[in-house]
Amino acid sequence: MAKLSRVTCHAVHVMGEKAREALARELFGVHTQIFGGLDFAGFRHYVIDRPAWRTWIWVKRNADDRVVGYHATHVFQRDVQGRPSTVVRMEAGTLPQWRGHDLIMVNNCLRLFRLWLQAPRRQWSIFAALTHPSSYTFLSHYAPEIWPRAGQPTPPQVRRQMEELADAFGLERVDPADPMVRRVNWITRETEQERERWRASPRVNARFYLRANPGYVEGHGLVTLIPMDGPILLRALSNFLVGRAGRLSRIVFGTAAPAPMPMPAPRVVQPRPRRSDLAALDFQPSRH
Repeated sequence: MAKLSRVTCHAVHVMGEKAREALARELFGVHTQIFGGLDFAGFRHYVIDRPAWRTWIWVKRNADDRVVGYHATHVFQRDVQGRPSTVVRMEAGTLPQWRGHDLIMVNNCLRLFRLWLQAPRRQWSIFAALTHPSSYTFLSHYAPEIWPRAGQPTPPQVRRQMEELADAFGLERVDPADPMVRRVNWITRETEQERERWRASPRVNARFYLRANPGYVEGHGLVTLIPMDGPILLRALSNFLVGRAGRLSRIVFGTAAPAPMPMPAPRVVQPRPRRSDLAALDFQPSRH
């Protein structure tokens, strides 16, 4: 199993220009091995320089100290449908041999849970325009609620919320008649054999994604919304820990676990008063 030597988290919202430029250069080197469609300026604007309230980026390195992946989380504060809202957006990319060998999702869920405790009355959501079936199947597997989804029409109010967010983040419609597919221009580098395996997949969520967004191979994204609050985050974290207990035990202990890892009871933290700048969040995932 390929092992990561270290994972570092960078609070981009407090970084200066030189540090941002250096981080963007490092990440773009691995990004271009996973995705096409964006030049350096476009990548930096999308991942590093988003006008978010908070941006954290986890950087994954191998034993040679080479960057082999990243995960970015952006927190936006804005009004959505007239309500103060927190919208989370994310981007992620990791080279194949190092996928699934880290605890970033655990750390990210706990970080978002702490933020939610500070403003639980706000409307919270994760928003994405997903450009690959792997992203949709990953999220739909662990998220307690996701829209759109197979076998159930999206409620009109949720659909309007998704359209408003897609427009607010400047995502252009591919087809004027279909507001759920937008032009993102992130194209996953994969072989025709890999694409054929996705087309032949028996998984309900993968087949649903391919029907809804067959143009993903051209960088089109399926607009996706995950309603979020503290209990939903904890349920998603529990699903992840139970579903990946064996792999996580190898990461932490270097051996397989004899039984699924139980989820520890969350420590109740009293919200601390914040400055008036506490408001909303934003999200966009890719390959895991």
